[in-house]
Amino acid sequence: METSFALLFSDNLFSAMKNTENLVVVHLSATAVYVVIGNVVSAEDIRILGVGQVKNSDFYQGQITHRERLQGAIKQAIQEAEDTANCRVHSVWLTLATPELLSRNSAGEVRVEGEEVRAQDMVQALSNAKSRDLSSEYYLMHCCQQGIYVDDQDFMVDDAIEMMASNITVMYHMMMMPVASRQNIQNLLQRCDVGIDHIVFDAVTSAEYSLMSDERQQGVCLVDIGASTTSICVYKENKLIFTHCIPTGSHEVTMDISADFGISMIEAEKLKKTHGTVDIHSVDPSTFFIFKPQGSSDEMNIGTYNLARIIEARYVQIFTEVARQLHEADLIGYIDKGIVLTGGGTVIKGMIPFAKKLLKMPVVLTNTHPAISAHNHFNNDESFKHLNTQVNDRAYQTAFGTLLYSQSEQFRRSEKSEPEAIKNSRVSGVFHNAGQRFANVLKKIL
Repeated sequence: METSFALLFSDNLFSAMKNTENLVVVHLSATAVYVVIGNVVSAEDIRILGVGQVKNSDFYQGQITHRERLQGAIKQAIQEAEDTANCRVHSVWLTLATPELLSRNSAGEVRVEGEEVRAQDMVQALSNAKSRDLSSEYYLMHCCQQGIYVDDQDFMVDDAIEMMASNITVMYHMMMMPVASRQNIQNLLQRCDVGIDHIVFDAVTSAEYSLMSDERQQGVCLVDIGASTTSICVYKENKLIFTHCIPTGSHEVTMDISADFGISMIEAEKLKKTHGTVDIHSVDPSTFFIFKPQGSSDEMNIGTYNLARIIEARYVQIFTEVARQLHEADLIGYIDKGIVLTGGGTVIKGMIPFAKKLLKMPVVLTNTHPAISAHNHFNNDESFKHLNTQVNDRAYQTAFGTLLYSQSEQFRRSEKSEPEAIKNSRVSGVFHNAGQRFANVLKKIL
């Protein structure tokens, strides 16, 4: 796809950055709308110019539950980011999670005319893969190229353009969503006066932020636990080979606490954050604390162990479903580096020891990414300090990951299968052996 400039900057700011790319990301979650404006200097240097965050619960499990409120929240979040970055937003990258996601590994075969692979052969390969695995009811939301088989070779290369060949088979991981849902999202953004450059599954952008290259090479599963969904993606030999979205998240934990103790959702969320843990083995069953619901003179005597038991039960359900999906795809044996956790639903006491014991594999939490930094384009130190604080907020990591993904080899390779690649074909001239081991993994999944 042809990457377009997403901003119109003031003359001074633009002239200082004319050799760099400026992108805007909108991340829709079940609890808020996040907007990030970034100046992309390189994959190792992404400078955040402005951010916006508006609390909103009208995008739940990938569905728009109240259009007008969500539209207002998107507009407000974009306005906040525009004001901080001193610019106007015209088009965005959109990242989201939806349990409607339908994913599969696919292949597009092409007979090469003229014995030299051209850009149009790559475009035709994706078209053939879509004809094979994309029904008329679904829209190709996001596609990642895994590699290319040239003629009868038993290994894959990353780029085949200008190679001599009789035929090529391009392997893809395709992520699809219903056409109607895609149209609803597009109409929503149009009413916010912005266009959509790309739509990306949020687990992939979270992975770009969270995973190290050796993890993706050796085999790793990223689990992103949000409020209403849990997103999964698996990498092996640096290739995306599996994605899935589960319609359960940390919001259900809050609902369980609210129902068991007869308190409001707001109070239950506060209780979860201040006193909750998912590791019941770290709790003394004899400990209690006093909780006074807002607007009530009555005090509640709550057992710490009982609260942890409620929380644990729901997280057991979430991780059991994650494990089931991995087992059904026969991927457990390929995840040598274990699980990397991210998302707001993972920020609770005891998460790591709990997950390690339940899943019986290595589990770690994501760290901040060194390529992301706040850009000081302000006239005062206070504004820069505020932006720097926001850049370190974990809630923006998925949006930041989208900026990183825009500069990734994965995205650049996948772009070559889009129709625009015929007009903008670029030859890398560098080929990498993806390895027979990964080829066997793909054949097993397919």
